Amino acid sequence: MLERCAGLVFGFLFGPQKAVRLRDDTLAAALTQPHDWLWLHLTLSDTRARRFLDSFADMPPDARAAMLGAEDRVQFHLTRDGAWGVLPDIEQDFAGESLGAGRLSFWLDATRLVTARRHSLRATEDLRDAVDSGINPAGPSAALAQQQEFLIALIEQRLAVLARELARIEDQVLADRADGAAALGPLRRELSRHAREFSSLRSAIHRATSARNVVHTSPLLEHLPLMLQEAEDFERDCNALLDRARLLNEEIETRIAATTNRSLSALTMISTLLLPPTFLAGAFGMNLHGIPWADHPHGFAYVFALCLALTGGVYWVLRRFSILR
Repeated sequence: MLERCAGLVFGFLFGPQKAVRLRDDTLAAALTQPHDWLWLHLTLSDTRARRFLDSFADMPPDARAAMLGAEDRVQFHLTRDGAWGVLPDIEQDFAGESLGAGRLSFWLDATRLVTARRHSLRATEDLRDAVDSGINPAGPSAALAQQQEFLIALIEQRLAVLARELARIEDQVLADRADGAAALGPLRRELSRHAREFSSLRSAIHRATSARNVVHTSPLLEHLPLMLQEAEDFERDCNALLDRARLLNEEIETRIAATTNRSLSALTMISTLLLPPTFLAGAFGMNLHGIPWADHPHGFAYVFALCLALTGGVYWVLRRFSILR
């Protein structure tokens, strides 16, 4: 029987009625009461929790090594009476704001679920709050599947926000306003991250349920088909939004290129029109003998009129041959 669990963030003892909260100092006494199963959640940033996991003999060595190591690859490993692996989640700060991708390491058997994390995780905290409010999962594998349902709900809400933001940027681009173009880069990065997470989850489930690896007696096996379906659906949704964002980025680049071409065309035409007067002004500016109208009282007016005439002539030639539109 477990007596202490140093580094425990929270724990629950599940029975026929509402789950009972556990603390490190009350764990041994609580386990003497009748119960169905146990959930312990630890933080790997606490060295005491790492020592506890290292001495927890009931956990398979591979599961212990994965939980204590730096492995962040999403994975499932089914055993005869349980499972272990690494699940995706979303990190959160102390204010509850979402950060980047997080990882939840787990090990379970028929009556125990041990989870560990390095940073606070949103979906796991939502599951804890749900258990506090009265939800009573049927077992460790059901609790783990419910944690993934909370993650799906969080990302579904986030994808709806990203879809609205993408639509707003698209409207601005089509209206020739580039106000939202700067927000497209962070939006694409977040969508790409979610797509990678669901792709990793889908691949991990495929590997765990392949004919070569599947263990039909694992209690987690019955929940994997639904998790696989949700992972495929949301990966498809993320990729669809990514395709829209990619096309929108190409549209923005096309419009920027067109604007640049128009500006370069205008500068080229101005330079072409000013080239003959510039040449004429340079020729008459040479300090040499024999410059026409050098001593004439209206010499400057004649040269200026000649410059205007040359500019007009060049303009007529460009329009005549449809070079200037």
